[in-house]
Amino acid sequence: MKRTKQNTILTAFAAIILVMAFALAGCGSVVPDRLVGEWKCDPTSSGNPVDTSYYALRIEKSGEFSIYDFEAGNPGISGTMKGDDTGKIGILELTCDSEDFDPPACWLNLKPNSEIRYRIMEENTIKLGYVGIWMTFRK
Repeated sequence: MKRTKQNTILTAFAAIILVMAFALAGCGSVVPDRLVGEWKCDPTSSGNPVDTSYYALRIEKSGEFSIYDFEAGNPGISGTMKGDDTGKIGILELTCDSEDFDPPACWLNLKPNSEIRYRIMEENTIKLGYVGIWMTFRK
């Protein structure tokens, strides 16, 4: 009988360790591999005539990202993002650095802790959208 009780305790302990390992593995940023890289924005965004051709987007596997003015070198928004890779459409949760926070002109109400949507259009084309206004980026 003691042997069964010890086995039960060991099994429960192993299960707890396994659950904790999975929980810790899930910490940090998760960015779909297809989004990682350097991207340049198309001349205009959907639903807004503001010029966006000077924006670039950099996404690291770690979740670090920045959207910036590559012509002038001005910072735009940067921080971390995490998302899912359930297909061609998903949501990225942004946590932006509040210092030097200057969102793209077409996303007037973007806040440092916002959610933006992404759409993978084709191999080297993605769209990032906030409140129905989409910016198209190409590698």
